[in-house]
Amino acid sequence: MRRCSLFAMIILMLGGIGCSYIRLQQSLSSRPTDWVMYGGNAGRLNLAHEVLQPPLSMAWEYDASAGFGPSSAVAADSFLFVGNLQGEVHAVRISDGKGAGVFDFGSAIVGTPVLDRDLLYVVLAHDEESVIAYNLRFASIKWKAKIGDVESSPLILDKRLYVTTLTGKLVCLEKNDGMIAWTYELPSHVRTRIIHSSPASDSTLIVFGCDNGSVYAVGANDGKLRWSINTRKSVVASPSISRGKVFIGSLDSTLYALDVSTGKQLWAQPLGAKIYSSQAVDHNRVYVGTVGRTIYCLDAENGTIIWKVNTNGVINSPPLISGNVVYVGCIDKVLYALQGETGDVLWQFRTEGRIKTMPIISKNYLFVLAEDRSVIAFTHSGAR
Repeated sequence: MRRCSLFAMIILMLGGIGCSYIRLQQSLSSRPTDWVMYGGNAGRLNLAHEVLQPPLSMAWEYDASAGFGPSSAVAADSFLFVGNLQGEVHAVRISDGKGAGVFDFGSAIVGTPVLDRDLLYVVLAHDEESVIAYNLRFASIKWKAKIGDVESSPLILDKRLYVTTLTGKLVCLEKNDGMIAWTYELPSHVRTRIIHSSPASDSTLIVFGCDNGSVYAVGANDGKLRWSINTRKSVVASPSISRGKVFIGSLDSTLYALDVSTGKQLWAQPLGAKIYSSQAVDHNRVYVGTVGRTIYCLDAENGTIIWKVNTNGVINSPPLISGNVVYVGCIDKVLYALQGETGDVLWQFRTEGRIKTMPIISKNYLFVLAEDRSVIAFTHSGAR
């Protein structure tokens, strides 16, 4: 049986194992540098708020009892929150990797939860009430919303949540009570209405891809379609929005840059293999991996390939930028640290399980989720 930390109240399930609730003694003390949603912010840039330089060493490992979807964990204050495909969210103490509670939401969690102070917003892949607001202070569900199955990560923007569904909808919810503010529904004539892409925003528009091969932009306030463009194959990756541009990859093996206001194509760079993962974006460069086992660095302004690095496995997870280092996990079970300007391999670590989930950084730790259900924390080798 796992031992809950002093920061959590132990409430045991009848006949169960471990902590059945997540109940924190104090409100989470949030900082602007906390990683509270997929991609790190509304633009989904996958750009760490902290600089963590390799070489790294393992600080601790935690068993999350089930595997993970393609999305990441979230972190704030002293805790890491990890959702798994068994429907559980685990709260883990960052300092030592000790469990601080588990709550079973009853259905697979594919998308990354959202942290908003004491509320954790969780989306479920196979449940009628697929969006749940959970209060971490009171160990209680605040509200549930029935919007259809979700395998993407919700977006929080001001007082609202934006969620894409497998039934072809972008739904805007009031985060306080879960009431639906508006719904944008894909046209009935499109060849498929399934959405795996998580929405991103520049605060005015909500942008997402669709399995039908199109990218859509909808007004954040009114849910009205502003523009759409079509690629040649499905778009399952999530967009990144930076400096007036939308960056997004397609299964047509091309990375696109679009004008966020109009949807006009600014450039398109063929990369020779399907792109399932989202990209990471800093001021000048875009980093993305492909199923062709290659990590690319492109010029954000014109799409020119600056460098590429071959690995020994398919890359399904987005890279993470931390200063001048790019971290990326791979199906070959290796976590790579690459020099952002040159692609030189600075450090690497082999895990026991395949890596299909984007790493995140918080409190000077890098967290990796591996397919053997492990949560692994790394810190700078000189810090231990």
